[in-house]
Amino acid sequence: MHNIGILLSLLLALTTLSAGAAEPAGISYTDVKLQIARIQVQDSVSFDDAVESLKLRANQQNLKFVGVNQIYKEIASLTGKPAKRMEIFNFCDGLTANKMLTADPQMIAFMPCRIAIIEDLQGKRWVISMMMDIKLIQAMPDETRKSAEHVMEAMKDMMVAASKGDL
Repeated sequence: MHNIGILLSLLLALTTLSAGAAEPAGISYTDVKLQIARIQVQDSVSFDDAVESLKLRANQQNLKFVGVNQIYKEIASLTGKPAKRMEIFNFCDGLTANKMLTADPQMIAFMPCRIAIIEDLQGKRWVISMMMDIKLIQAMPDETRKSAEHVMEAMKDMMVAASKGDL
């Protein structure tokens, strides 16, 4: 839980610093509302079982697993000390991605879909993901909106499955 607070504080600090800094010519910004979804992994579910459940549910939802960042290994390598386990998993539905990018190329900022599983300082495990605000999705053309809504619901389903160790 402490790691989550530190991460959010760093993100806020970086946002604040970049907002006041002189911007290079040509860079523009679009303000969007984001939501952070999280659910605690049940104590009886191991980190590896949560990962396996996440990947299996993604497959059931037709979201392709496209990569993982095992950031805890990088932290351990840089500090020379073991780090709490934290991994960021990337998933994609290429057809939905194409629809979203056709509707608005800035949607690339949300791709691929990312869901993290982390262990906090107390040893609790969490499944965490950034979710687009529903207003962004509702502003898309009908077919694109329906596909994007399906992906968002699939991500929530994947998070719950991982938290319960559902296979």
